[in-house]
Amino acid sequence: MIRDLYSQAINGLMSSDEWIIRQDHYDPKTNLQYESLFCLANGYMGTRGAHEEGTRVSIPCTYINGVFDKSETFMRELANMPNWLGIKLYIDKQLLSVDECEILEFSRALDIKKSILFKRIRLRDEYGRETLIEGLRFVSRYNIHLGAIKLYVTPINYNGILEVENIIDGSVVNFCDAPRFKVKHTALVENGSLLDDGEYIEVKTRDFGMHIGTGCKIKLFNDEGENLINNRQYGSFGEQAIEFVDCPVEEGKTIQIHKLTSFYTGRDVCEEKIKDAVLNDLSQFNYKSINEELDRHTKIYDAMWNDADIQINGDTELNRAIRFNIYHLMSTASEQDDRINIGAKLLHGEEYGGHAFWDTELFMLPFFTYVFPNTASNLVKYRYHLLDAARKNAQENGFLGAKYPWESADTGEEECPDWTIMPDGSCYPCYVAKYEHHVTADVAFGAYNYYQITNDMDYLLQYGAEIILETARFWSSRFEYNHESNRYEIFDVTGPDEWHEPVDNNCYTNYMAKWNIQVGLSLIKMLKSEHPQEYRRITAKISLHDKELELWQKVKEHVYLPKGKDGTLFEQFEGYFDLTEAIIEEYNEKDMPVRPQILKSVRLSETQLIKQADVVMLMYLLGSEFDKETQRVNYDYYEKRTMHGSSLSPSIYAIMGLRVGRTAMAYRYLRRAAFIDLLDLQKNTREGIHAANAGGVWKTVVFGFAGISINKENQLCIDPEMPPQWKEVIFKIHFHGSQLQIQVNCENEVSVELLSGKGIDIIINGKSLRVE
Repeated sequence: MIRDLYSQAINGLMSSDEWIIRQDHYDPKTNLQYESLFCLANGYMGTRGAHEEGTRVSIPCTYINGVFDKSETFMRELANMPNWLGIKLYIDKQLLSVDECEILEFSRALDIKKSILFKRIRLRDEYGRETLIEGLRFVSRYNIHLGAIKLYVTPINYNGILEVENIIDGSVVNFCDAPRFKVKHTALVENGSLLDDGEYIEVKTRDFGMHIGTGCKIKLFNDEGENLINNRQYGSFGEQAIEFVDCPVEEGKTIQIHKLTSFYTGRDVCEEKIKDAVLNDLSQFNYKSINEELDRHTKIYDAMWNDADIQINGDTELNRAIRFNIYHLMSTASEQDDRINIGAKLLHGEEYGGHAFWDTELFMLPFFTYVFPNTASNLVKYRYHLLDAARKNAQENGFLGAKYPWESADTGEEECPDWTIMPDGSCYPCYVAKYEHHVTADVAFGAYNYYQITNDMDYLLQYGAEIILETARFWSSRFEYNHESNRYEIFDVTGPDEWHEPVDNNCYTNYMAKWNIQVGLSLIKMLKSEHPQEYRRITAKISLHDKELELWQKVKEHVYLPKGKDGTLFEQFEGYFDLTEAIIEEYNEKDMPVRPQILKSVRLSETQLIKQADVVMLMYLLGSEFDKETQRVNYDYYEKRTMHGSSLSPSIYAIMGLRVGRTAMAYRYLRRAAFIDLLDLQKNTREGIHAANAGGVWKTVVFGFAGISINKENQLCIDPEMPPQWKEVIFKIHFHGSQLQIQVNCENEVSVELLSGKGIDIIINGKSLRVE
């Protein structure tokens, strides 16, 4: 057991091995990867897993969800908050650090069951003095403004004076290791002490002047809780607040260092009360405080895992990886704030600036809707709050209705930059925001799918209907009528495969646009007959009239839907089949595609190689519209040509592989998705966890192998296809207000238990069953 490596003070807090993600040796080259893997988040803030004492290779970041800034950058991005982790330990001016000392023991362990980061490090300095440092860190899920660190420091073979620096570092920047992109998003407002002890830094964002206050206190105790501090002094060093304390230490005797930190922003309280809120959190800090907060924190995680856990009997390693992805996903979303979303790298790294993409609606939202519907409600309401910005975006681009941005932050404006800067300083235009319009249909799909799963009519009437109708209106204006062919087409567009842009009549986009208009028309019909008062209110609000609806109907009936010559194999876009033939023939040791040799002589965009699931993604989303043979033909064709340059892709090929009878391939794709970050398969985990992939992992288990789906009558269906490695899988979902526990065995036999809510009719392996 991993916990047996730790002393008794830590051992009793740790979960069993199946819940532990461990780093068992120190290598500076992997620092940034582990900072992402070991990031702690609580829906409000996220802090990367940097070492408290600091290391030469590090990107220490704390982000508060919703606090964005632009300054000199191309886009508004999550602003790096003051680094609260700093605790430096010295013996006779010798810094006790993994970079400065010989490492005799090293272990860090992320407990995903309790959301605690543990460590055990034994160091030998240049004078032969050995020090054992153990500890834990968490950001509280109970009081989301709090972060806490507890260290146990034991001199192994010496006596002396331990000097401690307690640091809040407000000098942090975004992209600290990228000179070309480095930017400072905050300006110092205050750097001072907190009454008798502790320190406080207040900053404000440079664009909108959002104030953020960070305060902390540090205390040193023996095992009986007695104060050990001899001296204490505060110093302000530019944008750093450093509090110095010291105490005597004796050979073999352990001291405890407790640090409690509080964050508040102008989003939480009015600007004048930020410091008072921080003080209030820290005012009662004593020997028991961190333990009491940790207990409240872990109880919340117990409850969260009670709903979110997937138990797989027979595949322990994969089960831990699946839980790892669930953990980071559920730790980042907020159940309290409906004006924030989930960034493509969660709160775990700088890439994509914390922006929301289509990733949320199609990859993450299903997990939250089935598992944490209250959180899902916040995510879909976020899009409603930014609907006016989407309307403005459509108008500015010459369209009607609402056009959602490819990248969204807090204002709803398009945050995707127009230019990309290369390492040599040259620039080339970035066309994603200009052409990748399918995100608008994806947002509508997420809103409608949320309604289907929850049966939340209040949401549909108050929020969802307006989103669906305004996005349908956008598509009616985005299509262009071809008089010669009597069809509506979309020119200059980019589908999910971003390696070919722009193209004409991308299959995914055309189908999803038609779906959006069709659902809009169906919704109008339902509102008119069942909710006439709401029908009149909504249509009056958005000035939607029958003449415009006639155009929608005409567009829907004459949309051009690309297919191949035989009508079964779909052409991804016009001209795709004319590109240079290229298929994937090799995979590396991590089961990732190897670039075909043809790319040495032919440009990628001139070949049939694609970045990620495109046509196959369409058939996943709108599966009921395509027969099994059509799905199989397209899967087999595009699977050989998909390089999975996006982490969004493997989970879709896993689920679709099951639908078309490629079970062994589906299992390979699930493993690839589950270990993308743990094994750094995309070579960019340093930039944060792949959020959409995390949602895709859950979907692959639940929608894929367990076979959960919704039929055209909006009934829950279960049609599993278990891999031979699994003896049993158990999980819970919510559907139409009821919570169910579902258990599938190796024979694909299903048992369902109603945990809460009303009885429900479901379809299991094609047979109707009433669950009460």
